[in-house]
Amino acid sequence: MAPSPAPCGEHFLEGVRELTRRGGTRDAAVDIRAVPFGSAPGGAGWREGSWVSRHIIGADDALAVVREHLSRSRRCRSTGRTAVVVEEFIAADASAHVHSRARGRFEEAVALVRAAHGVAVGGVDPVGAADTYLVRRTDLNILVEWFADKYRQLVPTPAGLAERPLPEALRDRPCLPERRIRDMVRIGLVAEAVMGRPVRMELAWKNGVVYVLWCEAAG
Repeated sequence: MAPSPAPCGEHFLEGVRELTRRGGTRDAAVDIRAVPFGSAPGGAGWREGSWVSRHIIGADDALAVVREHLSRSRRCRSTGRTAVVVEEFIAADASAHVHSRARGRFEEAVALVRAAHGVAVGGVDPVGAADTYLVRRTDLNILVEWFADKYRQLVPTPAGLAERPLPEALRDRPCLPERRIRDMVRIGLVAEAVMGRPVRMELAWKNGVVYVLWCEAAG
């Protein structure tokens, strides 16, 4: 990952170039995330409204996206700080959003997990079809599970991300086994303990390995 203050420094730009050259020979894809900081009673804190651009291929396009965002921030005369994060794009088999403490009135303290096949939960619609779980925080017991009828998934192509039909055999089956759901909640609870407040995060599963794409304080 390569964070950068504005204006964009040459050291940061060189880091972006390295990330986008897989093995030094061909363009690789990256995700770019810009997180604005604002003032909070205890000092600097997260603000809502993170900006994300996914599956950007090659250094030229990645640098153009970063520069355009920073230029837009200056045009808007933003007085806050922005952390820009560039990381390797993960072509996920399945993706999940985790809220370490679900909002709402529940009889017990629960975490919320939404999971879907492909790169992004819900495809191009962040609230689209996804399996949903409520997991008790104290013992990771799954209290509620609902399997969505999933028809499409978001996949990487040479031209960028695109929606594709999901094989019929996968449409009404869970995206991930229950042990993986518990693993993700466990990761969320550890992150919450470190940050000192509930978190929301996005995770990607690829070839049996889980990647934390981002994690931020919630509420």
